[in-house]
Amino acid sequence: MWVKNMRKKVAVFVQNMYGAMIADTQMGLREAALEKGVKLIFFSSFSDGFSSQFYNQYGKYDEGDIVSFKLPDLEDFDGVVILESSFPPVYIKRLEKLLLATDTPVINLGGVNDKFYSLITNDDNSFRAVIEHVVEEHNCKNLYHVAGSRDHDFTFDRINVFNEVLEKHGLPNGEERIYYGTLWRDCGGPAVDYILEHCRKDGCEYPDAIICANDYTAIGVVDACRERGIAVPGDVIVTGYDGIEVARMGYPSITTSEQPFADIGKNAIYTLEKLWNGENLDKVIKQDGVLRTFQSCGCVPLDINRTEEIRQLYYNRMGKMEYLAQSTTNMILSISNAPTLEDVYHEIEKNAMTDTGFDTFLLCLAPDWDKQRVITDDTVMVDEEVKVVCGFIGNESVEPQSFRMKELLPEKLMNDPASYYICSIHHLQYYMGYIIISPRLENYNQLLAKSWLVNLGAMLENWRIRRRLNETVDRLENLYNRDMLTGLYNRRGYELFFEDIYKECLDKGQQLAVMVIDMDNLKIVNDNYGHNEGDYSLCTIAEAMMMAASTGEICLRTGGDEFVVLAKDYTEEKAKDYAVRLRENIQRRISRDKKSYKLEVSVGAYVRLPDVIPEGSSIYDISEEYMRHADTEMYKEKKEHKTRAKI
Repeated sequence: MWVKNMRKKVAVFVQNMYGAMIADTQMGLREAALEKGVKLIFFSSFSDGFSSQFYNQYGKYDEGDIVSFKLPDLEDFDGVVILESSFPPVYIKRLEKLLLATDTPVINLGGVNDKFYSLITNDDNSFRAVIEHVVEEHNCKNLYHVAGSRDHDFTFDRINVFNEVLEKHGLPNGEERIYYGTLWRDCGGPAVDYILEHCRKDGCEYPDAIICANDYTAIGVVDACRERGIAVPGDVIVTGYDGIEVARMGYPSITTSEQPFADIGKNAIYTLEKLWNGENLDKVIKQDGVLRTFQSCGCVPLDINRTEEIRQLYYNRMGKMEYLAQSTTNMILSISNAPTLEDVYHEIEKNAMTDTGFDTFLLCLAPDWDKQRVITDDTVMVDEEVKVVCGFIGNESVEPQSFRMKELLPEKLMNDPASYYICSIHHLQYYMGYIIISPRLENYNQLLAKSWLVNLGAMLENWRIRRRLNETVDRLENLYNRDMLTGLYNRRGYELFFEDIYKECLDKGQQLAVMVIDMDNLKIVNDNYGHNEGDYSLCTIAEAMMMAASTGEICLRTGGDEFVVLAKDYTEEKAKDYAVRLRENIQRRISRDKKSYKLEVSVGAYVRLPDVIPEGSSIYDISEEYMRHADTEMYKEKKEHKTRAKI
């Protein structure tokens, strides 16, 4: 018995959310949820389970994509719905592990799982109706079946029904009349070749009918027949199963069993409501499909033309596909050109708002999203603060905000009646956060939508790499331009900064100062107190220089015991004041550290209003001229110090 709350919240797990049959089921779920006041949150993945067989990197992509299934704490939900038919078998067991860890009631759609309540099409009756139709209405006697792959349970259920019907009518049946396909168009050619070869062995040219496990397979078989000069339905009847739109719109249109996908979605909510009310229900609830006869069996003449309807449908669909592809391209280009992370977020929001079919879009980044986190099946998801960095609800931009991951949605979205989808944002296996979207499912293409999201993750990763590269360059420049002992800029730093300061002072009519500072008696300190004390003395001078720099002076150590200060908008008086502050800072440090030796410096300054660089001269020549003059002044003072020391 489940505790009744004022408003129920249901988690829905789905893959391939834009797929024709799966979209119909979701629409049914959403319609019934609105009717019953139930909050639906979809956890969606774009992994398909088979791309990784052909493209190596898809394996890593899939690992990052299914993180969305680990985000919810199912104990916070009143019910769970899983669209099993949308999942490749490889992920069903992984998802089962999550679902079996909760006491929340689970409704399984599209397959039978004895661990949960299952809502399914009565496949046996529905598939039987298709076979019975071609046998009884079209007098077919020589039939073959293009089945699904061996890793689907329903494959063998449909094979059994196929054999049962043929046996009932006294027709030849058995394993040799079965070809195991892929449930996709690509198996049409190999399947037809297999069947034709078997027919030749039996002394006939063509079979009477080819019964396909689903509509996509039937479309592939029809295409293969056309390529081999075989007329459908003139030479051979072809049937499908599922009743998808593309099967109705093709030529010839495919005879099939239309599955009540939308009704099954609605019944999932109604079934949960019964469970919440304490009703006892069967673990498996079945609904019959509806036989739809079209051109591929001959019930509808081939001369019935639906060209205009089909043209308009595909015109609309191709338009949306083109616009979504353009949105993807725009996002790549605009983010690549974005100078700051805030600009990146702005471009993501702008592109998400255009031609994606998202009525709501929020990008929620996890803490340390740029640290390449990997979430595995064994990872325990901890509650953490996620940040909405950009997005929109309707036509209104969303202000940046934070909320706890356990809450999944910002409060405003959680309290409204709409359904929302959560998809993981990642680059390969590296988890970054998730998006919250309210998508329009009609006429949008699964692969293009997936491409948009893949590129979103990739562009965030590119920004992360770009930032790391910039940081690395900064560190290398720092190493190249900095003195390792004192942390001040080195001689290269002098060359780096002099030109900019010179030009600025020239433009503003300000004087530029170069001060040379030299430690007195470094050799004596090293010889009598050790090199550690010599290093201490140099670092003390550097520290004192930085403390004395009150108006943006740039401090450098140009070698050995020699230091330089670069200063703009300076005067002789400012240079004298700087030297006073410098010596005071040195003496304070020496006194504090109770050193037994004196630490003194000699200072020389050269202050001049910059001139336009003469022809034949360079900025380097001028910088050296400033340095020479300052050096001369410094040696004058050093000579005075030595004379005073002798006296």
